[in-house]
Amino acid sequence: MTRKPYRLAAVDVGTNSIHMIIVEAEARGYRIIDREKEMVQLGRGSLDGEPLTDEAIKRGIGALRTMKEIATRWDADKVVAVATSALREAPNRDRFIKEAEKSAGIKVRVISGEEEADYIFGAVRAAVDFHGGSALCIDIGGGSVEMIVGTRDEIYFTASEPLGSLRLAQKFFRTDPSDAASIERCQRHVRKRLKRPLSSIASLGYDFCVGTSGTIMTLAEIASDKTSPDRIEAGLRWLSRVSLGLLIPRLSALSVSERCERFGIDPKRGESVLAGAILLHEALDRLDLDGLWACSAALREGIVERTLQKRRSGDESEGGVRESAVLALAERSNYERRHAAHVAKLALRIFDQTSDLHALGETERELLRYAAILHEIGLHVSFQGHHRHSYYLIRHAGLKGLTDDEVAIVANVARYYRKAAPKPDDANLLELGEKQRDVARKLIAILRVADGLDRGHKQAVRDVRIRTTNGVVNFEVRQRTAADLEIESGQKRAKYFSRLFGRPVNFAMRG
Repeated sequence: MTRKPYRLAAVDVGTNSIHMIIVEAEARGYRIIDREKEMVQLGRGSLDGEPLTDEAIKRGIGALRTMKEIATRWDADKVVAVATSALREAPNRDRFIKEAEKSAGIKVRVISGEEEADYIFGAVRAAVDFHGGSALCIDIGGGSVEMIVGTRDEIYFTASEPLGSLRLAQKFFRTDPSDAASIERCQRHVRKRLKRPLSSIASLGYDFCVGTSGTIMTLAEIASDKTSPDRIEAGLRWLSRVSLGLLIPRLSALSVSERCERFGIDPKRGESVLAGAILLHEALDRLDLDGLWACSAALREGIVERTLQKRRSGDESEGGVRESAVLALAERSNYERRHAAHVAKLALRIFDQTSDLHALGETERELLRYAAILHEIGLHVSFQGHHRHSYYLIRHAGLKGLTDDEVAIVANVARYYRKAAPKPDDANLLELGEKQRDVARKLIAILRVADGLDRGHKQAVRDVRIRTTNGVVNFEVRQRTAADLEIESGQKRAKYFSRLFGRPVNFAMRG
């Protein structure tokens, strides 16, 4: 009897539309066997902190119910659904999530902007030949724009800005057709919000640019470039900055209904396509790019890639997979092995001797070790801000065997090993649940001290012994050679440890 191929339904609950693809796993990939898309505009009438409207919720649940029926007909083994900006920001998102599970039988998981970018870039890496280089990926959703820079193996930078096409359309284009003043206000707003992330992207550099999302695919199809023939290579369509710039006044001169008739696009897409064009043109102009390659792969394909990757690695030893993935990332990033190993050793010594303070277990101990190994891999990108680069590299490396929460904890611990301690409202910490944030803070406090004790990368401190006497945590530092620099750095880094655990800290040296 022939065994049925594994089938997966991936659902992207977006601000503008809800997409689903159903795939059949193959030995070296998958094939798409069905698609479904509904332009429900979940973010219509909401966004910027406003709750989802009753009408939007009804449209969204109806679409999910239809998609679950299709997935059931295909006998899908699993349905994975993730939601982005509209639900991320909605104060009544729990209502939608509960209704989706109750009425449609679909469990929707809301993901952060960082994770959204990770899924998108995973899809691009699978669909596009990087030719050994690096790429900038721009994805324009209904609620936000994601920008990612990376290679086939690593992500160097991600940014998520609340500049989605539907959000901009609702904010700036309330007349039909649009007027010149509204276009200018939208352009100014976009320039201001993009200034910082585009500056970082320009400083990193990349070899080519890829655009994903329905908005960009639509723009690539309708833009008329009179300066050169259309270019289509390996399933990608070229969209030049010149043709995009010529398209904007053509779109703005038409009403929504006229745009739809003239270009043959969906009425709901017609409302937001001008805003998307302005956003993309400003980004290309600021980066001085001639254009980009429009790619149909997007978040839903990223869901498939991630889910199938985890499934295929499921028969491997969990511990071996985890450690191998961490060490492989460290090696790819040309890490300083001796320093990383020594900091890991000191961090675990501190962890083991302060269990009465942190009350953490073996899993957290393992995550601390991984963070110590990876804490300086951001130097592979640049020295300046390398702790932030370490965060991005870890967060988006696709570390096999680790859950999303575990990866986020390791990334955050590495992120704060130096310089400023974490603040309660730091966005990258808020992506974690309350329990995971508590774990991350405790591990951060330990790693900061451990790295300080190898400040000179000379392994001058051979060991540390910790005793708590009369409420004071005493670090007895055992030196191999002169370690004045390390003692001073350890004491400085221990301020956060003292504040977090509510105990005074003292350092003493012993030969």
